[in-house]
Amino acid sequence: MPRRTLALLSFVVALHVAADPAKPLTLPIGTPAPVLEVRFLDGSKPKPWRELRGRVVVLEFWASWCSPCVAAIPHIDALKRELANEPVDIISITYEPKAKTDAFLAKHPMSTNVALDHDLATFTAYMAWGIPMAYVIDKEGNVASVVYPAKLTAAVIRDVMAGRKPDVEQEQGWSDPEGAAKYFREQLEADRKQFGSSEP
Repeated sequence: MPRRTLALLSFVVALHVAADPAKPLTLPIGTPAPVLEVRFLDGSKPKPWRELRGRVVVLEFWASWCSPCVAAIPHIDALKRELANEPVDIISITYEPKAKTDAFLAKHPMSTNVALDHDLATFTAYMAWGIPMAYVIDKEGNVASVVYPAKLTAAVIRDVMAGRKPDVEQEQGWSDPEGAAKYFREQLEADRKQFGSSEP
């Protein structure tokens, strides 16, 4: 291939890469938190973000088959106890059917507010494919931090409450979101056949 043609081709490829940067694998810091299309185990819905102004909300995405998620339960429960008297809510979101979730919780109790995402709408909106994953939503309803639950501390949450940038490594998200979404949906369909609907 002539050098001029090769140089031109390299320039075009470079332009394409520059014009099409890699998409983020988590919601960027400062993004308004998407609607929570979930239901708690009692069938109720979370309050809309406008009614949660002034509170910090932690959204922990998990599943019963995810061993790091299970390992994080004692840590998140302890965090909830430590922050019990502060304006903080912790919602643990799974996409699995209620019957499967109930059976899991009978063996592994969780003190957080467990919620079900019956069609993966909220997992999709938050790009929560690299579970366990925790979003910290600030008092204005914006994403303040995306962290691995084991690295989530009371200090991180209090920094967000105070309007400070938390000093914690941000989770980068799953490198193959399309593949993960496909896997989650396959798992959900298999669970529905065994346990029935995800909805409370």
